[in-house]
Amino acid sequence: MFDPLINLLTDKTPVASPWGRLLVVVSLFVAAWLLARLSGLVARRVLAWQDRHQRSFNLEETGEITNAKRRETLVSFVRASIAYAAFTTAAVLSIAQLLGGIDRLAAFAGAGFVLIVAGFAAQRLLTDVIAGLTMFLERWYSVGDTIAIAALDLQGVVEDVSLRHTKLRTLEGEAIHVHNSQIPAVRVLPRGAKELAVELFVTDRQRGEELVASVSSILPESSTTFVRRPWVETIDALSDTLIRIRLRASVVPGREWLLDSFYSDLLKEQADDGLIAHGPVVVSADERAARSFARASALTRYT
Repeated sequence: MFDPLINLLTDKTPVASPWGRLLVVVSLFVAAWLLARLSGLVARRVLAWQDRHQRSFNLEETGEITNAKRRETLVSFVRASIAYAAFTTAAVLSIAQLLGGIDRLAAFAGAGFVLIVAGFAAQRLLTDVIAGLTMFLERWYSVGDTIAIAALDLQGVVEDVSLRHTKLRTLEGEAIHVHNSQIPAVRVLPRGAKELAVELFVTDRQRGEELVASVSSILPESSTTFVRRPWVETIDALSDTLIRIRLRASVVPGREWLLDSFYSDLLKEQADDGLIAHGPVVVSADERAARSFARASALTRYT
């Protein structure tokens, strides 16, 4: 296939014929590497453009975030596919040149022995690729999603997805690479944060609101702690001396203790004697989960 190029190298340069073939093989892999690097550069340019475009998005709109994540996942998927295809093509053409041409490679392939050995060697790779392709087509998760792999006791933000592996970034900054075939099931938080509610019963409304506001103002707010500090959702006067204050907060998955223990302890420590009648009690506040359970529950449906 590349015989004219090899003959040109042999005739016009001091490179001997065997070295000419070797030079062509090296050139094939260099070309594959350059193509993979170029695809990565284009992918980074596309993602940078998308980041600038996303600045106008309303972060509260889950649909906008979901579409952006799917586009990032598609870019990562295409980039990895181009790299795999380039190096596979380079390997096949190189083997063909070392064996004397495509026709001779086909003759060797007809024997089947080399392909069988290569098939066993590539079994794990094919398993990962099939699993990755299946998860991509079924949209299990996207780049930017916060997921938990229960079977491996792993949790983090999806940083990169390819045909063979998924890269997670943990809260501690560690990068975790997982083969796609090792992911039997995942738990996905579409918004990337854990929505929680706090039920607090106080004896005085004004002092209760002041307590909640003062304690909430000193809490940290970042992408690794409180995504959003506790805020008052509703206040119900059950009686003259019993007021229910319902708070909402968003925390990073894995940092629920910031609300369950840290914030609750601060409320109790800062409260005047006799102000807190009961609580604080922390519960989940996922509205979509509540609607799903309501649809599934016959008691809720017919009551």
